[in-house]
Amino acid sequence: MNNKTYVFGHQNPDTDSICAAIAYAYYKRSLGDVNIIATRIGPLNRESKFALNKFKIKEPLLLRHIKPQVLDMNYYRVRPIYTGDSVKKAWDAMGQSNKGITPVLNQDNTLAGVVTLTDIAKSYLELTENTILREAKTPIVNIMSVLQGKIIVGEYKDPFVQGDIYTTSEIQDDTKLNDMDIILTGNNPSLINNALDTGAGLIIVTGVDLEHINVVLPQNISAAVACVPCSFSKAVKIINQSTPVNYIMGTKELVFFEAEETIDEVKEVMLMSSFRHFPILNKEGEVEGIISKRHILDIQKKKVILVDHNEDSQSAFGISQAEILEIIDHHRVANIDTKTPVFLRVEPVGCTCTIIAKMFQESNIMPPKEIAGLMLSAILSDTLCFKSPTCTDEDIKIAKRLAKISEVDLDDYGKELLSIGGALDKLPIKEILESDVKLFALGSYKASISQVNTTNHASLYKIKESLIKEMKNLQDNQKVDLVILIVTDILLGGSEIVAVGPQKKLADKAFGIEPNKDSIYLEGVYSRKKQIIPQLTTAIQNK
Repeated sequence: MNNKTYVFGHQNPDTDSICAAIAYAYYKRSLGDVNIIATRIGPLNRESKFALNKFKIKEPLLLRHIKPQVLDMNYYRVRPIYTGDSVKKAWDAMGQSNKGITPVLNQDNTLAGVVTLTDIAKSYLELTENTILREAKTPIVNIMSVLQGKIIVGEYKDPFVQGDIYTTSEIQDDTKLNDMDIILTGNNPSLINNALDTGAGLIIVTGVDLEHINVVLPQNISAAVACVPCSFSKAVKIINQSTPVNYIMGTKELVFFEAEETIDEVKEVMLMSSFRHFPILNKEGEVEGIISKRHILDIQKKKVILVDHNEDSQSAFGISQAEILEIIDHHRVANIDTKTPVFLRVEPVGCTCTIIAKMFQESNIMPPKEIAGLMLSAILSDTLCFKSPTCTDEDIKIAKRLAKISEVDLDDYGKELLSIGGALDKLPIKEILESDVKLFALGSYKASISQVNTTNHASLYKIKESLIKEMKNLQDNQKVDLVILIVTDILLGGSEIVAVGPQKKLADKAFGIEPNKDSIYLEGVYSRKKQIIPQLTTAIQNK
């Protein structure tokens, strides 16, 4: 069963989303929650990669979705049964688990087959021939394990049974066996001598107290002799249970599920199958356990913590099927739906990492310089080195403290970080549009709004035609009413607003774009949150 809690920011994450997830996961682990995992739900942009490399932090795990999976079921752990183990061991395992099935494993814990109670019942009817242990290539140790005995004299000539199984009742005076055959006998000197005279390779003496072995043997015998505590009749009855389980296991038409498959994917297969229990495999193909049909009704939702967002449209695919525990954000409170009360901390600051850094202080936890460096990177990125109107005095105060902890020069590092965007004509068009993009519901309209930083505003015009073409493709593919790209030049101190789509007139009205043009440069505009969304909302309300 999966008991992890996943921390992640919004789709197409910016530096704040990535760094906030990592920093908050570290914060929660410092408080004692060891099952917190920092993740992401989109690709890393160049700036985020630079910050992670700068402070030598591994990139967080990528989540494709947050929908319930097989690993979220309360599945049964199983005792490992390997292909060479005895049928009796498989029977005992099923008795312990109270399940009518057990997976059979290869030596590397991958699935070899399954054995059911029906398979074992059929085998008891079929395992009556004295040739069966040889045909099944049964290990000698399996016989000793099933009969709970040990060899006291000599050694059988092969690790596996190579002969047939007999009892002394089947032996005539002139019976001759080969040195690979095996005889079961009672603890009687006459019976033992008769068995030895046949030339058999292993004599199994039944009814012997292994703590006080009192078996009388002649001198210089060539056969191996084993003693077992069970009675002669019981030994005859159960010796064939030493057959290796791979001899009876099912290998055809196996139905199993991978741990990462979603419940939606497995439900139909489960309900259509005649089986009640199914092996589950991890991503390495190893058997994790078994699940039953009833587990469909007993699914544990994934536990998640959202940072830097609180809107359904910006969150992970399947978020409505997850259990949201906490939300840490600096945006407006939007339309995220929670089934139970959550810890919600939303503050009007320029960056989520400002809030998280405050939580470190409030809990008297000193972040290591690497985590401090990531939080500083997020603040510098989100506030554009304190030039954005979203920046607050608190962002600046926290950033200065984090710079000291992370041992970097605040001004130099800020310029270094924000210069990563560089010239736009050196970047792939899709990266420009997708590295920091958010979907917004604005009244009855949907808008896709991307933002990219640059230190070379003129480079925009070299690729503008290709950008607009790709924006139109994005509008068609995502079925949105408006696509906007904000190109922010931190050196010039403003942004170029590029707009396309059937509702471009909303952007025209909001920002003063001429109807026959596709963009406008606005000095002093930096913030999507404070200077773009509110103006669009007003334009819609006053249309």
